Amino acid sequence: MTRLKHTSVILLVLLAFLGSCPGVLHAVKDPKARYEKIQKEIKKKRKALEKVKKKEVSILDEIESTNRALDRIKRELRAQQRRIRRNEKQIVQVRQEIRKLSKKLDRQRNWLKRKVVGMQKYGVSSFGAAPEPGSLKADPLMLLMTAEDIPQAIRKWRYLKRLAEYEYSLLKDYSENIQGLKQRQERLAALMKKLKGQRSQLERKKAVLRKEKMKKRRLLASVRKERALYKRMLLELKESSRRMRKLIDESEKTKYLQKGFFKAKRTLPWPVRGVLALPYGSYRDPKFKTPVFRNGIHIKSREGEAVKAVFAGKVVFADWFRGYGKVVIINHGEGYHTVYANLSEIFLSKGDIIRQGALIGRVGDSGMLNAPGLYFEIRYKGKPLNPLQWLRRKN
Repeated sequence: MTRLKHTSVILLVLLAFLGSCPGVLHAVKDPKARYEKIQKEIKKKRKALEKVKKKEVSILDEIESTNRALDRIKRELRAQQRRIRRNEKQIVQVRQEIRKLSKKLDRQRNWLKRKVVGMQKYGVSSFGAAPEPGSLKADPLMLLMTAEDIPQAIRKWRYLKRLAEYEYSLLKDYSENIQGLKQRQERLAALMKKLKGQRSQLERKKAVLRKEKMKKRRLLASVRKERALYKRMLLELKESSRRMRKLIDESEKTKYLQKGFFKAKRTLPWPVRGVLALPYGSYRDPKFKTPVFRNGIHIKSREGEAVKAVFAGKVVFADWFRGYGKVVIINHGEGYHTVYANLSEIFLSKGDIIRQGALIGRVGDSGMLNAPGLYFEIRYKGKPLNPLQWLRRKN
């Protein structure tokens, strides 16, 4: 509807322009040529309109939209990798079962081979024990007839019965093992086929991830290239910072009686393993010479690295936050809060009471910086403090 409106406005403008220039209309006598000329003008104006409209779109919103797409693909990748690991475990298990069954079948085949050789050698007509050379053939009936009395005949009969039952169970087990081996080989083939499909899916998802990452890089590069866009982004980030302060102020209305944060100054553990990449405070952008104030520090770390709470407290926020990516904010009482941003995963929910060292989430690149790491802030009554004055010194 909006597009039709814009088109109508452009048409009216063009018609007014053409109407005010009779020479132009006179020059373009052919209606078809006139129509094509008007269409070209409309396309040109529409492109200009779309360009203006695109510039009006929030830079942070565009970046967040890209980050959310990246996050969704990464979650799909993690789920796919879990499925692959489960499948690989099943394959290992089935292969172990196949090896065990194969060894068992080898033993049973050797037993059957010796049995058949014994039968051929001594002429045994049933699966009895092979007699000593020179003795009577081990026919069950002959063995019973050689008994000295009835009790002995009964004992021999029981022995033969148990022997026959044992050998029958061995043959049955052999047959079942062959069937079991066949089933497991079929299952292994199906699992291998499934694994191949899963790995193919994984590669496709990785290709989509690479494409989205490239899109984010281009977007950030274009922002850093154009001074006006860069300045607007900084203004949006300031607004986001104000929104965060407001959120923290709101959390202060519900009193949380945790104590001791101030006493822990200069002894707080680092929230993640890594190195300081960007410090707290004022700096001047080297390209545009624009003064910028950073409310926290950026700790460069590996993607997926565990992020932990620096002090006990209550989670007051755990979600996406415009300009910061995935964020966790913890209230430590007495007006102190810590902010953990740029996360790939969050393991806590709003309202959780946690201890120092509790696992918050994992390092990602869901914020403004197109690199894995943790953005970390300490605030007192909403105002940012230099985290380096609170964290223990690294050796």
